[in-house]
Amino acid sequence: MPITPVALFLLSGLGVNIHTTAPAPGETALIRSAGFRTVRMDLHWHDTETRPGHYDWTPYDRLLAALREQEIRPLLILNYGHPAYDNGLAPATPHARAAFARWAAAAAARYKGQGILWEIYNEPNLAHFWKPQPDAAAYTALALETAAAIRAAAPGETIIGPAASGVDLAFLEQCFRLGLLAALDAVTVHPYRHHGP
Repeated sequence: MPITPVALFLLSGLGVNIHTTAPAPGETALIRSAGFRTVRMDLHWHDTETRPGHYDWTPYDRLLAALREQEIRPLLILNYGHPAYDNGLAPATPHARAAFARWAAAAAARYKGQGILWEIYNEPNLAHFWKPQPDAAAYTALALETAAAIRAAAPGETIIGPAASGVDLAFLEQCFRLGLLAALDAVTVHPYRHHGP
């Protein structure tokens, strides 16, 4: 099996998750000097769609410029609900899914060609993140619609997901049966452990 660009990226180094769009002076240089080549960060729908159909990317412009300066690759997590759609719950209705997909496509179009890894959602197999409760069919419907919108707006971008909590085979296999693999370039999981490997 040939090594794909995504697989090659995954073999190329370590990454770190952050929780800020405003790194302190010198912070991204410290991340780089620690050996990290990728930064994973939430791209919050509710923070960037200021009103339906209107987007403010200013905080992410700042973050991506700081990462670019250090040659750190961004992994942006397209995630969570928005109070204007489905009462802020996970985007599970056709109306909310369409709005989420439009927002994700707008982000991808704005930042296309910058080597960003676009991750569709975070741990949708947990009720904490996919509210009110996990639903593999609803997540897959969102991922399929979002991936198609991104590919139409910014062909060639790398799309990954679902960033499942643990290696939740039951959830993943249901998503795969519903067609998720056809939409993604790579599958992501968070293989938490309570002991060393």
